[in-house]
Amino acid sequence: MLKLGQERASMLPKVLPESRVQVFKFWFNGALQDGTHHYNELYYRALTVEADKRTRLYHLACKFSEQRAGALVSVAEDQCSLWISLRSQKIAAQLLQQRVAGLPRPHI
Repeated sequence: MLKLGQERASMLPKVLPESRVQVFKFWFNGALQDGTHHYNELYYRALTVEADKRTRLYHLACKFSEQRAGALVSVAEDQCSLWISLRSQKIAAQLLQQRVAGLPRPHI
């Protein structure tokens, strides 16, 4: 049985250095997308922002995790990216309709 602290920790999005993300290209939603995999889960890059918007991007990733929609954040020196699980498309579409202040609209 999970304790309350463990349950919350499991809802936090994973954060990876961009150097550890192995990117591949694939066709999705009518366009060529960046994809990656992490622990047998496939993700696509929904949004990339400058490093100074990292906190807002992480906040958006937390919203996904709270809804049990898989999300990853990759971080480099000058930018960071939100990756969304391909299994979470319906939830992602609903969440991405809500604009997060200071962030451009992610790709659905």
